[in-house]
Amino acid sequence: RKKGKGDFRLMKVEKIITPSNSRRERLCRSFPICGGCDWQTLEYPEQLLWKKKVIAEQFGRVGKIDLDEFDIVASPKEINYRLKMEYVCFQGKNGLSLGLYRRKSKSPVSCQGCVLGLEGFEKVRAFMEGVLRRTSVRPYNQANGKGELKHLILRGNGSGIMAILVTKGEHFPDESRLVNEVKNRLGEVTTLVHLMNANDRVVMRGVSRTLFGEGLLEQELFGKRFEVPPAAFFQNNLQITESIIRHISCELGSSQGDSLLDLYSGIGTFSITIGSQMKNVTSVESNPISVKALKANSNINGMFGADLIMSDAIEYLKSTETHFSTIILDPPRSGVGDDIVLLQKVNPSTIFYVSCDPATLARDVSRLVEAGFKISSIKAFDMFPQTWHVETVARLEKG
Repeated sequence: RKKGKGDFRLMKVEKIITPSNSRRERLCRSFPICGGCDWQTLEYPEQLLWKKKVIAEQFGRVGKIDLDEFDIVASPKEINYRLKMEYVCFQGKNGLSLGLYRRKSKSPVSCQGCVLGLEGFEKVRAFMEGVLRRTSVRPYNQANGKGELKHLILRGNGSGIMAILVTKGEHFPDESRLVNEVKNRLGEVTTLVHLMNANDRVVMRGVSRTLFGEGLLEQELFGKRFEVPPAAFFQNNLQITESIIRHISCELGSSQGDSLLDLYSGIGTFSITIGSQMKNVTSVESNPISVKALKANSNINGMFGADLIMSDAIEYLKSTETHFSTIILDPPRSGVGDDIVLLQKVNPSTIFYVSCDPATLARDVSRLVEAGFKISSIKAFDMFPQTWHVETVARLEKG
């Protein structure tokens, strides 16, 4: 079967006649119906090769740049690596269910036995599903606006789990019963949070209140402590995040000790780890929740002299007159766009662009090359095994 027009076609496999030597058995019984994984049946070394091919193809097609050979860092954990899982609440055959979305769809599906989340996540998901079925809580129906519960989000650090219940409004039926059951019978959950989010387009948004515990999760990177609030961004694969930080630090080498501009800084992952060796650090972040955590994490780790700015990254670049020797930027999947050339305004010697989308990275790097920068290195990092997603770090130098 095929569909499409122009110079490409989308094909659907009807039958496998002879399996590839790189093909393996699926790791999860929900694959391939569930959309959480793409490449479960592909041997892991082959996944890495294909991710490199995707990056090279996007740089050639989108950026018109032919890349030299580059490395990809494998994830130490092929499964049970995700620090955060988002489960959608829906009405299943057996009542309220907590699952994931079907492949290429917003239609939910049960996902018993998912192998991506940290060990313990599946136990917590199943327990919460059972408890919620015994309450009067109803799955939220976006079509008619009825019901309460939209999502269950689990965040972990290897020693504890933060469970976040996302509802449309403030009302949460049988709240005390739920809290008591989780608190007394589920030792893995160290804190339970209620996130009130009226936005149907973005899951991690809204006002939160703590039902028990501290209402946040602590993560550690290179001896630095990070407090992660319920709705703040933190990379999903801890070991690969460490590899990225180690790579950037190594690439900087003797350049460390100068000034750093960390754009889209989030809760301070790069500012606090790499920035601790810099003379001056400026962190720019637009999300108020992340900025609050950024300030707290800077204080926790003794970075009292850092300049922490709540601003849109592009607006900051337009207004600042300060120069920086090094820029690290980790924008959303959509990248930066035409405004990427504003980076030259702060006169950096080195730019590290961290991206989760090879296409937007290729587009933005191409514009920086046109503006006079040159690519010094490209390195890929497998942040998301079993999927086609890949993290890439591009280093650019002033031409």
